[in-house]
Amino acid sequence: MRFLTVIFLFFFVPSFAQVKDPKQSTLERFDNILKSVPREKVYVHLDKNKYLPNDTIWFKAYLIDANSNTPSQTSGLIYTELISSNGELIQRLSLPTAFGLTWGSFVLNSDKIKAGKYTFRAYTNWMQNFGSSHLFQKNLEILPLDIVTLDQINKNKSAKKNTISSGSSTTEKQQTIDVQFLPEGGTWLSNRRQKMAFKALDVNGKGIAITGQIVDSQQKNVISFSSNEKGMGVFTMLPRDQERYFAQVSYKGGNQTITIPKTATDGIILKVDNEYLSDSITVTSFSTRTNETFTILGQAKGALCFIASTKFDNIHSKSFKISKKEFPTGVAQVLILDEKGKLLNERSLFINHKQHLNIALQPDRPFYGIRDSVSLLVNVNNPEEKPTISSLSISVTDDNQVAKDSLNDSHILSYFLLQSDLKGEIENPGSYFNQINEQNHNDLDALLLTQGWVSYDWDLARQTSFRPEKEYAISGRVSNILNKPVADANIIMMGSNKNFMMLDTVTNEKGEFTFNQLPLIDSASFVIQAKTKKGKTGTLGIVLNEFTPAPIPLPPVKKTILLETQLDSISENLLKTKAEEYRLTHRDGLLLDVVTIVGKRSIKGSKNLNGAGEADLTLTDADLNPIAKKTLYNVLIEKVKGFREGYPRKSNNRIFFINSNVARLIIDGVELDFFYSSDSGPDSYYHFIKSYLDYYQAEDVKGIEVMDSRRYSMSYKSRFMHPMDDTEYSFIEVTTKTGQGPFLKKAANIYMHRPVNYGDDRYFYHPRYNATNKDSKQPDFRSTIYWNPNLLSDENGKGAFSFFTADKPGTYTIWIEGTDTRGNFGFKTLKMKVQ
Repeated sequence: MRFLTVIFLFFFVPSFAQVKDPKQSTLERFDNILKSVPREKVYVHLDKNKYLPNDTIWFKAYLIDANSNTPSQTSGLIYTELISSNGELIQRLSLPTAFGLTWGSFVLNSDKIKAGKYTFRAYTNWMQNFGSSHLFQKNLEILPLDIVTLDQINKNKSAKKNTISSGSSTTEKQQTIDVQFLPEGGTWLSNRRQKMAFKALDVNGKGIAITGQIVDSQQKNVISFSSNEKGMGVFTMLPRDQERYFAQVSYKGGNQTITIPKTATDGIILKVDNEYLSDSITVTSFSTRTNETFTILGQAKGALCFIASTKFDNIHSKSFKISKKEFPTGVAQVLILDEKGKLLNERSLFINHKQHLNIALQPDRPFYGIRDSVSLLVNVNNPEEKPTISSLSISVTDDNQVAKDSLNDSHILSYFLLQSDLKGEIENPGSYFNQINEQNHNDLDALLLTQGWVSYDWDLARQTSFRPEKEYAISGRVSNILNKPVADANIIMMGSNKNFMMLDTVTNEKGEFTFNQLPLIDSASFVIQAKTKKGKTGTLGIVLNEFTPAPIPLPPVKKTILLETQLDSISENLLKTKAEEYRLTHRDGLLLDVVTIVGKRSIKGSKNLNGAGEADLTLTDADLNPIAKKTLYNVLIEKVKGFREGYPRKSNNRIFFINSNVARLIIDGVELDFFYSSDSGPDSYYHFIKSYLDYYQAEDVKGIEVMDSRRYSMSYKSRFMHPMDDTEYSFIEVTTKTGQGPFLKKAANIYMHRPVNYGDDRYFYHPRYNATNKDSKQPDFRSTIYWNPNLLSDENGKGAFSFFTADKPGTYTIWIEGTDTRGNFGFKTLKMKVQ
C-alpha cells in the first residue's frame, strides 16, 4: 500500500480560489447549491405515540437549516398533518414559526377519527422541492374504546397468549428472512481484501440477529460472522477471482443459505476506516482503471469538507488521512467521481464531536404521593459546558399507560443528526446516542454501510416548484380576458376571522397582489374580488397561489405473518384505566345514570354566528330529505312562515321578506349581497337572489337556520349591515353539503380561498390540587401528566416547572428536549416515583 500524497483543499482556504482545475468547479457547485437551494429539516416532539378517541395530540416543531442546524431563515410556516392508514387526510394545520419554533395540537374528535394506525407528518412548502424523504413522519396509534371493559380486555389477553403459545413455534420454523450483503463502497472486487456489510430482516421488516459462515463453492469455510441484535454487521475477507461464495445463516426459527454478490475483476474500491478513538479517518482507494484522474471528496449536509484528485497504477492502493474536525457532527459521505463527474463509489460514516446541550433535571424530592405537587429545576449548558439560553419541550407521562423507551426511542438528537439524513426506517434510533462507546460506534458504522442516505445534490439548471413561505400570506395574479396582467386592479378580501375582516390592496404592474402580515386565521373561507381601476368588474380573472400539499403515498401492502391486532400490556393498562375511570365516575354519581336531554336541533358544519342550532327556526336533513328535488326557493316558501317576495316602501323593485322584515341570505357563512353589482335594470337585485334560490335544491342543502327575532338576528346585523342602518332584517343561514359557499355560479372576478387552518391557542390543562379539592371524588387518571412546549432557560441556563401527580401510583417518565437556536440540541429523561 502506498500513502497518497494529495493536496486536499478545503472550501474555506483562501488560496484554493487561485486554483483553476476540476476541483474548483466542484467547490463552486457545492457553494452555489448551498446558497440557491438551502435545505431544511423539521423535527416534532409529541407528548406520546398512543392515544384514545377524544384525546389531544400535543406537539412542538423545530425547524432548522440543514447545513448549520440553526433556525431556518428560508421558511416561516410549518404544515402538520394527521393521515390515516388508508391515506386519508384527517387534519392539517399551518403553523407560523418564531426562531424556527412552533407548537400546536390535534383534537381527536371521536365522531370523525376512528381507532387505527395514523401518520403524523410535518414539512414546509419549500421542503417539497426535494422529495418525500425530507419530510418528518411519525407513526401513531389511536386505540379502540369499544373494548373498554375489563372482561373484554382480559379475554383479548387470554386469546393473545393462546395464539402465541399455539402458533409461534410453527411461525418461527416457517419464516424466511431477508439477508442483504453490501460491499463497502459499492464494488466487490476480486483479489482485494474488503469489508462486506450485511443486514438481516424478518418477515415484518424488522432486524433479526443472525450468525453464520461464508463458504466457497467447495463448501470450505472462509470466515465466520455474527450480527448485532438489529441484524447488522461487518466482516472482512479477500474474495478470489472466479470463485462463488455462499452465506450459511442461522437465526431463531430457521437456517438459510444465501448467495453473496459476485466479484468483479474491474472497478474501484473505496474503503474508509473510522476508528472510535482516532481523531482522523483513513480513506483508501484502488482502481483497475489507469490513465484516468479521479476526484475523491468528502461532504456533509450538502457542504464540501475536502476534495482531492488521484490516478491509480492497477497495483497499489492509495491512502490518506483526514482530520475528523473537518466534518460536522452527523452523517457524512466520502465519494469517488470520474473525470465527467459521474459518481462511482460512495461510503457513509458518522462523525460525533459530542456537541450537544447538556440538560440536567433536579426534582425537589426523591418520591411523591398521589395528587402531590412536583417541582423540578432545569440546568442547560452548551457543549463548552457554559450556561445557555434554550427553548425546551417537556412531556411527563404515566409509565402504566404510556410506553416510552428512553434508551431506544427517537428524539431530537437522533432525528436531526442521523434519521433525517438516511432513507428508510431506522430501528431504535435513540440507542445510538444513549451511550458514547466503541460498541455504539461500530453499530453506527454497520448501519451506515447498509442504509441509503439522503442526497443534497441538485441540478442548478432545474427550477424549484415550491416557493419558500416566510409568513402566512395570500397572493395571486389578476389578468384580463386575453390573459394579460391587469395593473392597479382593486382587490378586496372578505372573511370571518373571529370578527368580520375586510382587507383591500391593488395589483402591481405585473398584475400581482399580496395580503401579508395577516392575523392568526380561523376562517373557513375568504372571498376575494377583483375590480378594475374604475371599479368595474369587467372580465377579470383571479389566479391564487394556492398551497399544494405533499402527495400522500399509497398505503403499503403489508406481508406480516405475526399478528398485530393484539394489544401490548401498556395499551391494555391504558384501556383498563379508562374503564376504571368510567366506572368510578358512574359509581360516585358524578354522571347521571338515566338522563334524557332534548337538545336544540343543530346542523353539523353550520356557520351560524350564534352557534349551531341557535335560531328561531332550524330545518335539518330530516325536513329536507322528503322534498329533495324542490328548489331552495320552494323550500323557503313551504317551510319558513312569512317568507315572501314584495316591494319595499317607495320602491318599484322587488325584494324578499320574512313577514315585515327584509330577508338577507347567507350561504355557508358568506352573504350573497357581497357579490351583487347593481345595474339600472328593473328588479335586478330580486333576480340576482332568485337565481341562487332556484339553483340550489333541497338535496344540495344540509340545513337551514332562520334568525328572525332580535335575539338571534342582532349578531348578523352587527356583522353584515352598516351601524346606522335602522332597517329590520331577518337572516337565513343556508349550510350546503359541499360547504363551498355561493360559488357554483360565481363570477369570473370572484375567487373563494380556503386557507389552511392555523389551529387555536389551546393550552394543556393539568389540575392544581389544594386542601379544598385534593379529596375530590372525580378520578384523575391522566396518561399525559404534564405538557409544556416552550420552557425557556435563562442566560444562566436555569429554568423550572411544576405539576401535580394523578391518582395512580407508579413511575412517570419526564422527557425533555430542545435547542439553544445556535445549532445545538439536547435530550434528557428522568424517572420519578409516585407512591
